[in-house]
Amino acid sequence: MKKRNGMKKLVAGTAASATAVGAVVTTMLLGAGASSAEPVSLELNYQCPFPLIGTQPIKVIINADLPATAEVGTPTPEFNIEAVSTVPATATQGLNLVGAKTIEGTAKAESTVTAPEATLPVTVPTTIAKTDIPAEGAFEVLATGKTPSLTFSQAGEAKINVGDLLLTMTPRKADGTETGLGTFDSPCTQDEGQDNLLTTIQIIGGGGPTDPTEPTEPTEPTEPTEPTEPTEPTEPTEPTEPTEPTEPTDPPGNGIDYGYDLAGSSYIKKLDATTALSGGVDANLELATGNFTGDLTLNPTTAEAELFGFVPVKSQVEFVQEEKVTGTLKSGALTATSTTTIKLPKVSAFGFPISSSPDCQTSSPSEIPLASGEGFDPLAGGTLSGTYTIASLTGCGGLNDFVSMFAEGPGNTVEVNLTPKK
Repeated sequence: MKKRNGMKKLVAGTAASATAVGAVVTTMLLGAGASSAEPVSLELNYQCPFPLIGTQPIKVIINADLPATAEVGTPTPEFNIEAVSTVPATATQGLNLVGAKTIEGTAKAESTVTAPEATLPVTVPTTIAKTDIPAEGAFEVLATGKTPSLTFSQAGEAKINVGDLLLTMTPRKADGTETGLGTFDSPCTQDEGQDNLLTTIQIIGGGGPTDPTEPTEPTEPTEPTEPTEPTEPTEPTEPTEPTEPTEPTDPPGNGIDYGYDLAGSSYIKKLDATTALSGGVDANLELATGNFTGDLTLNPTTAEAELFGFVPVKSQVEFVQEEKVTGTLKSGALTATSTTTIKLPKVSAFGFPISSSPDCQTSSPSEIPLASGEGFDPLAGGTLSGTYTIASLTGCGGLNDFVSMFAEGPGNTVEVNLTPKK
C-alpha cells in the first residue's frame, strides 16, 4: 500500500465522495519531510450518509509523493496532491432526480501525525472542482489540494494515519441555482479494522547523530534456578459458532420514501362548483427506473352549488382509494394515476336532505391522471393537475337518478400542491 500504483478510480456512494478523496489525501500528507519524495498509496473504506440515497459505502484510494525522511528543525515543504473519485450510478440517479447538472464542494479530513515530541490531530480542507453530472451511469470527479508545513523538534519516527471525513457538497441546476438538496454536510465514518497508516517518516537529528557512550562491562549472570515442571495446559473449550449476521433490509427496488401534505381543489363541471381538497401521500420512489407507488389519503370535504341558478345544493364528499397511486418521475417531470371511488353520504337541497345513504357513490372508480410541469423537485414538492370523469351514481335512494344527473360526466379538473411533510 506504500508504492504508487497509479491514480485509481474511487468508488463512492454519491458525488460527495470525490471530496472525501481530496480531503483524505491532503490530511495524509501532513508531516512530510524535506527530502526527495517517494510515491505512497493507501486504500480505505468509509460509510457516508447523504440526502436522498441514505448511507453509502465509499472506497477511497490515496496517491501522493511523500519524503521518507525529514530534518529536525527544518520546515516541511508543501506538496501537491490529487485523486480521482468515480461516483456510482445510484448517486447519479439521485442527483438527476433533483435536477442537478453540476456538483462542487469542499471537505475537512481528520488525520493524526504521531511524532517523538507529540501526537498532533490535524484537520485539512480541500476543494473539489465543479463537475458535470451525466444523464446516467457513473462519472469521475477530480480532487486537488496542498499540504501545510510542519516542523519536527526531535529525531525519531513519525507516523501519519488517516481519520474520518466531513464532506460539504453543493449540487446545482443548469442555471447555477441550488437544488432542493441545498448545500449539505455528510460526516463519513471510517470502517473499523482497517490499516489506516499512510506512511512512516524517519526524522533525522540536525548536525548528524551523536557518538554513543561506551557501554559498561556487564556483570556475571547468576546461575539460573532449576525451572519447575510446567502444569499440563487445560484443553481449550470449543468456540461457539458465531451466528450469521442478518442481512440488512433494503427498501423495495432500491426505493426512497417520500411523504407529502396535499392541498388543492377540484372543479365539478356539471355542478359548476369547486370543492377544496386536502390530505397527503406517502410514496416510494425507485431510483433506477423513476417509477413510484404510493398511498393517497384525501380528507372528507364539502361541495356546494346552485342548481338551475337558484337551488342551493350541499353535499358531503368522501374518497376511497381503490389502488395504490402509481407513476414515474423522469427528467424532472412527475406523472401519477389515482383510482378513486367518490362517495356522497349526505346530499341536501334548500337545507333538506334528498339523499342520506352511506352507499351513495360512483358506480365505478374514477381514474384520475395527474402531471406536473418541468422541474418537479421531490424534495421541495410541486403542483400536479389533471382531468377526470365521474361515473354515474348508485345507492343514493329514491332520488338517485336526479342526484346522479348533476354529478356524473367528463371534464372535471383537479389541481393539488404537494409539500414535504415535516
